[in-house]
Amino acid sequence: MKNKRPIAELPYGAAVYRSRNGVGQQFWRVRLGKKFTGGKAQQKEFSDLSEARLWIGKQNAQRIATGTSTFQLTPAQIGEAADAYKRLNGTSLTVAVSYYLGHARPAGGKRTLAEVAKEFLKTRAVIGVRPRTFIHYESSFRVLGEEFGDRPISSITRAELEDYFAESDWLPRTRKNYMVTLSTLFTFAQDRDYCPANPVAKIARPILDDRPVGILKVGAVLALLGAASASAPAMVPALTIGLFAGLRRSELCALDWSEINLAAGTIEVTGAKAKTRQRRIVPVGSSLMTWLAPCRTDPGPVTARDDMFGEHLRELVEKAGITDYPHNGIRHSFGSYHYELHRNENLTASEMGNSPAVIFGHYRNLVSPADAKLYFSITPGNLERLIKQGKEPVQGVAV
Repeated sequence: MKNKRPIAELPYGAAVYRSRNGVGQQFWRVRLGKKFTGGKAQQKEFSDLSEARLWIGKQNAQRIATGTSTFQLTPAQIGEAADAYKRLNGTSLTVAVSYYLGHARPAGGKRTLAEVAKEFLKTRAVIGVRPRTFIHYESSFRVLGEEFGDRPISSITRAELEDYFAESDWLPRTRKNYMVTLSTLFTFAQDRDYCPANPVAKIARPILDDRPVGILKVGAVLALLGAASASAPAMVPALTIGLFAGLRRSELCALDWSEINLAAGTIEVTGAKAKTRQRRIVPVGSSLMTWLAPCRTDPGPVTARDDMFGEHLRELVEKAGITDYPHNGIRHSFGSYHYELHRNENLTASEMGNSPAVIFGHYRNLVSPADAKLYFSITPGNLERLIKQGKEPVQGVAV
């Protein structure tokens, strides 16, 4: 017969009852109620009261140390957790579980690199990145997707990315560009809980040498203008604006005649078209004025789109007989000759849309004062005479 009177002096929520079985043998039934376990009540039977008290004491000590979560686990689960601790060899079980969930079951759901790249491009289109930047992203993701496109982005590790970049045959600058783009994609994925971390962030970037800018000698400028005047007059406005006003190629190809005010002697580079997103007004110098004055001033594009401008420029370079044409040679030439003529990095920076530090570091002391003065004196009226007088080789020079 069961004695329903519990034993006193036990932890709150725990009780021990003395009972007898069917043959009259006495035993002790322990009950840990909901107030003790925080959940489902538990019962256990003992043949001796001291054993029952000892077991309750251990359960209470465990409850004090770890809370009621202990009572939510089955003995099998507790044993599995103990085995996991041993195998982790000192690493926290919480850390291990967090790592697993982040990589195998990310909070944002599983996404392949290709799926994340597609989502990333949609967001870039919405916020209005420049077309050239968008094209760069698309191109980079196509290349990177050949290796990792079908992989869950949460499963890609730093070690395999380091191996991938180390085994590539890309030039250091190209490798660095791919790293930067991929890091941007992983940061995007991390923000959306598709992966727990950015594995590219701590990969060492290639060390790049500071490449000197390449400029055109005055003889090459004369030859280029001569070729344009003779065979591609439609290229003359953009070419001369680049040479004598220093606009970037992307700014040239977006420029409209409505933004050129010859009466005021200014060119407006709007914020939407400037690389820096900041509007600037560039003065039209006397030499450039003579080149632009005969040209149309009705609204409309000054030149062809970017890819066609590049193709037409390559054709002119070939017709002019220029060897070793430097990268971005038109703009770099303006910067070098303009700085030498005025010796004022702030003035040159304001016209080019750069910082004075860049101007001083890249364009200083590359040409002579005499050549700078000659450069900005070139007009349609004296072009043929200057070409005939020129004796230097028609080539670009990387200073």
